[in-house]
Amino acid sequence: MKNGNDMSDTSRNLYGSIKGSVQIQRNKYGNDDVLTLCCIKVNLFDADKQWVAEETTDDNGKFAFIGIPLKEYTVVFPELINYQNQSFLPQGSRFQHEFKIALSHEQMLVDKVNIHYILPQTSVMQGYPQNTDDQTVLGINA
Repeated sequence: MKNGNDMSDTSRNLYGSIKGSVQIQRNKYGNDDVLTLCCIKVNLFDADKQWVAEETTDDNGKFAFIGIPLKEYTVVFPELINYQNQSFLPQGSRFQHEFKIALSHEQMLVDKVNIHYILPQTSVMQGYPQNTDDQTVLGINA
């Protein structure tokens, strides 16, 4: 006899979550000078480029889209962040600020969708080499 609380495989686990953070690297006090910013808007679009949701980062720079249907999405971060009269761009040679994410029964949680912003470098400053190709723009751990 089946219990009324039993759910079939098709009726449960139809929702997933996407979590991550936004940080800026100032290099004002060394290479590890990283700030997390509150109230940065992060948007979520479906595969048809239709807007799904918007979240803002908390005091720790973290955001989360929770309880969203399992399908393909694009997470869109700001193209640049203005902080103390300086414009920070996404870290990496392509300045990518949109990332495709697929939620499925096998991968219902995509976390650590992290983006780092840096000051654009036109030359070597303070002894730091300009080598952005070796740095990741986005880290995803499932």
